[in-house]
Amino acid sequence: MVTVLVIIHVIIAVVLTVIVLMQHGRQQGLSGAIAGGAETFFGKNKGRTIDAMLRKFTAVFAILFILSSIVLTYVSIRQANLDEAASEEAAGDETSQSMNVTMDENGNLVDESGNIVMSAEDMAAQQDAAAEEGAVDTAEGEDAEAADAAEGAADAAEGAADQAADAAEGAADQAADAAADAANQAAAE
Repeated sequence: MVTVLVIIHVIIAVVLTVIVLMQHGRQQGLSGAIAGGAETFFGKNKGRTIDAMLRKFTAVFAILFILSSIVLTYVSIRQANLDEAASEEAAGDETSQSMNVTMDENGNLVDESGNIVMSAEDMAAQQDAAAEEGAVDTAEGEDAEAADAAEGAADAAEGAADQAADAAEGAADQAADAAADAANQAAAE
């Protein structure tokens, strides 16, 4: 159905394009606008000219184009929603099938038909791999904590250096002021 609608939509678009291209341009200048307007306004056949028919066809096909766009959008959205619902339903069926697994006397995972889904050795290997990942994650967490602590120490050292530089600058300013005052007093005496 969507394919038929797309074909109809394309045909309408092509026809609309051809109709618009067949119309005369309106760039005839001022004299053409006045003379042509008077001719069609006062003429007896103003509704029967080719341009008038093309304008009517343009309006009709423009409306058809808009309607076909709306219908095509509606049908596409509806079909997408139906496809999504079907895929969710299929995923739900797969989930319910995977839930019907039990463990036999040897420690193997077995489905309801008695087929071994995962052996005990494979499960043990998977659990060991998960435990190793947890150990790696813990080590990475400790490394991150150490890096944060080092960054904090670097920030503290930078702050102390800034304070020392500010203090030295203040002392230099005071010394310069004292020297200037002494020079002014010596000049005054």
